[in-house]
Amino acid sequence: MILSRFRVSAVRTSMLALVMLVLAGCISMPQSHLVTMAPNVTLLLTAPPKALQMQAKTQLIEAEFNGDRQSLLAQVEFTETQIKLVAMTPSGIPLFDVLWSVADDAVINQYVPVPGLDISYVIADLQWVNWPFAQLQLATNGSFTQAFKNNAGQTPTDWTRTLSQDGKVILTVEQFDNRYILTHLLRDYQITITELTKVSL
Repeated sequence: MILSRFRVSAVRTSMLALVMLVLAGCISMPQSHLVTMAPNVTLLLTAPPKALQMQAKTQLIEAEFNGDRQSLLAQVEFTETQIKLVAMTPSGIPLFDVLWSVADDAVINQYVPVPGLDISYVIADLQWVNWPFAQLQLATNGSFTQAFKNNAGQTPTDWTRTLSQDGKVILTVEQFDNRYILTHLLRDYQITITELTKVSL
């Protein structure tokens, strides 16, 4: 019985680790504020935009990688210069928390050990989804475009963002009301972010 429980616990820990590896991505980077999206294409992580400052969001994040799908809940707070993120399983078990700052290196506390976790990619994906198009356009050296109502299910105010280089698509972000689908074609993963709540701090 004890051995059986141990095996179940080990499987659960492995699944949590997979979620973190998907969100963190597979590319290491030397700087905490400059993220390499593809060869010669970067994103400079920037401060939260004014519209998000002193706001808090609870989001459901569903990650797909190599045919596997995992979910977590993220509570994200935005200030003038910081992003605070707490990640947990859908049942409320803490996974990690992060304090990202414009001026300092990110501080991360991991409650489930995840080798190779690079928080810069987690923050980058949040910015691709939440930051205004103009701010992101200035922060990347890739070709970055935004178009409205491109796909079935999108309303006139929903957008599709595309990052590319020399005509080759690197990633796309599609908005469907309060749901966002980020697909990174080069790193071969997809994240669906659904906003559950948004409050002022």
